[in-house]
Amino acid sequence: MMPQIGKVQAASARQGRAQQPAAIQTDGRSAQAIVEFALVSLAFFLIVFGTIDFGRAIFMYSELHNAVREGARVGKVDPTDASAIRAAVQDHAKGLGLTSDSIQISCDGGCSASSESVTVTATVGFRAITQELLGIGPITLRASAKVTVE
Repeated sequence: MMPQIGKVQAASARQGRAQQPAAIQTDGRSAQAIVEFALVSLAFFLIVFGTIDFGRAIFMYSELHNAVREGARVGKVDPTDASAIRAAVQDHAKGLGLTSDSIQISCDGGCSASSESVTVTATVGFRAITQELLGIGPITLRASAKVTVE
């Protein structure tokens, strides 16, 4: 004699199918949701990390530009002291990792007491989080400041 079971289970048992627990039963909607999530999350994370990269690039450029302006101010007073100008730029951009090789100083008429203007230029490399994912090449930030000598 067959034990008492629900009508659905009895019908499934008669047809030779074992009933699956409700947690395992799927109708295809959960697989579709996983695929949709994968596609949408990729776009979402690209936008989020792209926004973060853009903000970091603007911040680094701002720091670099401010450091170059400070170096130009030092050069405005004494255009002959290139080491002081480089030191001023490096002191104001400590987090950027500037080296003295990445700072260029040029003067109209040579860097002497009779120079009319001093131009300080600095470059620094920027590495974005999404750079490799999007296939973007190396990014170089460049800032320049020109002042007249007093």
